[in-house]
Amino acid sequence: MKKQCIEAVEKALGRKLKVNEAQNIEQKIIDAKKQLARGDRTKWQQMTENERLIEASKIVGMDAMAEIKRKNMILANDILIQNKHLTMFQDKDHKLPVRERLDRLIASYGDMSGIQSLDSKAKAIAGLYRGELIDLYTNIKGAMGLYTDKEMINKVVRELFKESTGDATAAKIAAKMSEVFDNMRVRFNRSGGDIGKLDDFGMPQTHSPEKLLVAKSDAWVDFAMDRVNREKYVNEDGTLYTDQQLRELLEYSFKSITTKGANKLEIGRQNTGGGSTSKTTSKHNESRVLHFKDAQSWIEYQNEFGGLPFVDVIEAHITGLSKDIALVENLGSNPKNAMRILKKAVEKIESDMGISTDKTEKTLNRTQAMFDEFMGENQPEGKVLANIGLAYRSLNVASMLGGTTLTSITDQAMTAKTASIHGIGYWKTFGELIHNLNPKNKADRELAHSLGLATQEMLGSIARWSDDGVTAVHGKAAKLATVSNAVATTVMRVSGLNHLTAANKIAFSKMMMDKYGRMTREKAWVDLHANDRMLLEGGGITEQDWNIWKLAKPVEDASGNQLMTAKSIYEIPDSDLTQFGDPAKIKDEVATRLQTHILDEQGMAVLEAGLRERTLLQAGKRGTEAGEIWRGMTQFKSFPMALLMKHGSRAMSQQTMSGKAWYAASLLGTTTLLGGLVVQLKEIANGNDPQDMTSMDFFKRSFITGGGLPILGDLLVAGTDASGRDTADFLVGPLGSDLATIAKVTVGNATQLANGTDTNAGNEIFKAVKNKIPAQNLWYTKAVANMLIFNQIQDIIAPGYRDEIQRKAERQHDRTRWLEDDSIRAPDFEKAIGN
Repeated sequence: MKKQCIEAVEKALGRKLKVNEAQNIEQKIIDAKKQLARGDRTKWQQMTENERLIEASKIVGMDAMAEIKRKNMILANDILIQNKHLTMFQDKDHKLPVRERLDRLIASYGDMSGIQSLDSKAKAIAGLYRGELIDLYTNIKGAMGLYTDKEMINKVVRELFKESTGDATAAKIAAKMSEVFDNMRVRFNRSGGDIGKLDDFGMPQTHSPEKLLVAKSDAWVDFAMDRVNREKYVNEDGTLYTDQQLRELLEYSFKSITTKGANKLEIGRQNTGGGSTSKTTSKHNESRVLHFKDAQSWIEYQNEFGGLPFVDVIEAHITGLSKDIALVENLGSNPKNAMRILKKAVEKIESDMGISTDKTEKTLNRTQAMFDEFMGENQPEGKVLANIGLAYRSLNVASMLGGTTLTSITDQAMTAKTASIHGIGYWKTFGELIHNLNPKNKADRELAHSLGLATQEMLGSIARWSDDGVTAVHGKAAKLATVSNAVATTVMRVSGLNHLTAANKIAFSKMMMDKYGRMTREKAWVDLHANDRMLLEGGGITEQDWNIWKLAKPVEDASGNQLMTAKSIYEIPDSDLTQFGDPAKIKDEVATRLQTHILDEQGMAVLEAGLRERTLLQAGKRGTEAGEIWRGMTQFKSFPMALLMKHGSRAMSQQTMSGKAWYAASLLGTTTLLGGLVVQLKEIANGNDPQDMTSMDFFKRSFITGGGLPILGDLLVAGTDASGRDTADFLVGPLGSDLATIAKVTVGNATQLANGTDTNAGNEIFKAVKNKIPAQNLWYTKAVANMLIFNQIQDIIAPGYRDEIQRKAERQHDRTRWLEDDSIRAPDFEKAIGN
């Protein structure tokens, strides 16, 4: 049979098959027959076996030619990508050491190196595709984002399965989702990927191996058999699978899911490529085994065995494929092998330059750690422990960060500094921020989201812990983590932080886009001011990018801003781009570089921890005792670390010593000034009078509140904290402090009791419990909640304790209150100037 198959394919191709092409030829013919049979079973069954063989051979022949073409393209792409990086390594005029250039290829530093990182690119790609789904995210959000609209989700799913619901909005959303998913597939394939197009794709599919194991194989197979489309399971002769054949296939799928870590794939997808592969381009070429007969079947399966809620299914698909697109475009078909080659090249070049091997290895180890984190190598060893750790940290966010909205005012220092660097007026940026905070400007905010701006905040505005009618999380620890995480997200949303952060990001990014939108109308690359050209090149933008931007039409928003966006690039007629190469590929490259540059600078203006900062703060694997303890201790350290590392890198990248000093001093001066404002606003919000701004204690608090230095800040603030926390509390983080509290409440009180000393157990337990109540310190309700609820409880448990603490605060920190339990007066603003 194999000889007959080979001869038929050779006839279809018009040439002899190569040895590697002839491998598994029989199976390829069988697969082709099944593919053709599914198209028209009646016609297929009327054909003779020889006719079927001929038609199947044509398919196999075309696939063989396509595979050769794909492999040649992959090889050419890999060579071009490696040569591009090696050429950059050999550039003697580059301002960074060779080892640092590889470092920047993985993570963003903020030092205007001219190298756009893998991490930044993946975020930019995901943001662009996520932004295209703006209608989905806005229409499935219930009142104030407190729940998801189950009815709309149900309609969207049905429309995706080509079932008309009569709802025009749902139909529009489904059509856009299908378009976005297909665009991602096509872009991945442009770099050598091999994702086939399914006519019944419907929705990405996820599953929970834990749920399958609880149900057992027979029950799962029975459940699936009732819901799959039997028309999709066809033998090579056109007959449908028998019950026994289908059962055997599903049993194999069950085993694959529950024993091979297949939860990273779609439901029941099995690799047909002859085993595992390290090639990212081959990562998504598995054939789907479960074909659901309709939307209801998919919904029922997801509800019973799905692994992620509806919104998270979509997000996992977008972020996962965006990462793979970034990997194949930046490192080629085999990123891990590419990294090995690049590391060896760096070692060779620096060795030839006489650079210490230790110095090279130290940087390369850091680079490898960041690359491994990006690749998802740091998977939790124990899911239960990892979920418990996540639940604990989420509870800390919900209970401790209710006042962060006021603290975020200090972001304006970073925004002003970054705007100044780019020659953008700060007050214009601030005006745009106010514009975005206005509830009436919803359409303008949605336009910004659709352009890929602040899409994580858009996603965070949706409650993902309420019942979405699709998927229930399995396992107590997982449910606890899901609920705790969602409560934290909700607290951040009702605190206003989510909205303020999104508005700040949008405002700055728009001003950057407006600058480029206007400049491209007026100036050629050679006519740009030297500083503008330096900033563009430092952000990874080339002269060719600029020339293509000039061909694009800026998007105009409600304020009249002329925004140079990725959308602008994609709308350039193909005929205008043929001079630069393949129009589709050029659009992807230029649009993504623009978006990456904008988001990198946005990350400097509205500070957030990136891959570099996250990796630096890691010790121990997730899901291990050591790893979870460390994460609990270092929680909330990422922001000051990001300030130090990102803006520290940019300060050190300035060309002169005076430039370095001025950058650092001006930024710290502004953050300290705004930190002082935050201190006063928090005092007033807590019911206290403003603090004396002429004291050293106030200066130290202002410095720390503004961002400060992470470790030095902990030491300094311990001496000025009115809550009684000491240096150790700040150094060991939330977990260390909580463990100390538990020890004090239990062992400490037991020891006092054994020694015949009076204990304060009731009050200590009350404070410990109160401090873990979500939203108990929400900045606009804290003072009133304390006065009406918590103070009353504490007075019952520990009479006189609050008076003692208040006298101590007044004695040590000159703290007085404008909001008492039995009286209210205006805050004493004269105290702020020492009167």
